[in-house]
Amino acid sequence: MIVQTTLEGVHTFEQPDGYVTHYRLWGAETAADLVVMLHGGMSHAGWQAPLGARLAELGDDVAFLAVDLRGSGLNAVRGHIPDGDLAVRDIALLLGSLKEARPATRIHLAGWCFGAQVATVVAAGLADREVLASLLMVCPGFFFNDRYSDVLDRSIDAALEVVEELGITVEPTRPFIKVPLRPTDFTDRAEWLAAIEDDKLKLSHVTVGTIDAWEAIAVKSETEYGRIGQLPVRAVFGTRDKLVDNDRVRTFLQSHPDLETHDLDTGHAVHFEETEALTRLVAGFVAELKR
Repeated sequence: MIVQTTLEGVHTFEQPDGYVTHYRLWGAETAADLVVMLHGGMSHAGWQAPLGARLAELGDDVAFLAVDLRGSGLNAVRGHIPDGDLAVRDIALLLGSLKEARPATRIHLAGWCFGAQVATVVAAGLADREVLASLLMVCPGFFFNDRYSDVLDRSIDAALEVVEELGITVEPTRPFIKVPLRPTDFTDRAEWLAAIEDDKLKLSHVTVGTIDAWEAIAVKSETEYGRIGQLPVRAVFGTRDKLVDNDRVRTFLQSHPDLETHDLDTGHAVHFEETEALTRLVAGFVAELKR
């Protein structure tokens, strides 16, 4: 398992099965604190660039690392996750390698939307290994609102019904289920709507395996949240979020004894609409934990 630099700011980590995980790094690899962010289902590490770049600019000895989950972004076989446990293991192994290479670095695992669920399962698995210093969540997608849940279910059912009706055998790695998300589900800012629309790396279609993996991770995250130990948990919500059921998620998270939450006047893409405010909150979380 080797970490090497490829494109500027982009690094790779080879998993035990030979799969290559790409991630983007802002700031010095030797920083005292490292925030590792996991993206949402449709997006990729590049969406976190505004937050990563601004956090690194603050000069508080904090670096920011955004990972492409298996099947997303710069990684191979885009749109396909063969197994949810494998996707979680990818992140756990990367974090373990980063900690082994820099034992004194405090690693703060973070997740946006679905990434928060992945991060929760990873954190639970690492609870007894002293790898992580905190768990940060941005618009955590534990529970979506009724509208999006219904649209997602209908999209999946429709694709599967067509395949069954036509008697088609679809290759396991072929993405054919449309991801029912529009740019306006994330933000109402014109510049970011255009950026999302033009993004060639976002997932427009996924495989059945990916749908199954997403569901398995989502279900597991609800039970694993209670097993993350004493990790401090910090969560940020967008008050105008069109996807996440904020009230239900907030109630769910309150079972943890060291929880702190913040609200920002944004849609789902907090890191796009309020980059500075989110950056300051993340930097504040990290600084607080240093004391």
